[in-house]
Amino acid sequence: MSSRVVIADAGPLIGLGRIDALELLRGLFGGIRVTATVRDEVLAAGSDRPGAAQLARAMADGWIGVLAERQDAWKPANPSIDPGEASAIGASLRLRDNGDAVLLVIDDRAGRAEARRQGIALIGTAGIIGLAKTSGLIQAARPLLERLTRERYFLAPSVAAQVLADAGE
Repeated sequence: MSSRVVIADAGPLIGLGRIDALELLRGLFGGIRVTATVRDEVLAAGSDRPGAAQLARAMADGWIGVLAERQDAWKPANPSIDPGEASAIGASLRLRDNGDAVLLVIDDRAGRAEARRQGIALIGTAGIIGLAKTSGLIQAARPLLERLTRERYFLAPSVAAQVLADAGE
């Protein structure tokens, strides 16, 4: 039986947590999954990191679930892909190969390139915000995109411009 699984890397979780927008993932997808490696990366800095408390609460509430990882996990060809990204891509491949429809939430450029090479559907933090706007979860994307930038979450100006154009702003 096939299902749709949304897997997130640490970057988008941290970015959305910083701007109090983590609930957009729940509103759009119901629930998401992370690998244990991503969970540990997100929670490693402790509860003083902006957004860490929301992330821990979402995991405790169960709408962010943790996937078991296998020791024979897939390894990326690009050595600059960090362990969290590699684990998220590997889990995406494993679930896809088992017949699930997978969407990977990832921002890192090298990670996105690797996921594309593997044929994995993906979306980034800015895309999540745009989708939330077009889905009616939020009234405007611009304030959240601007807040991401103020929180020093890297967002290419061309990406923000494209999201705003797609969202009709």
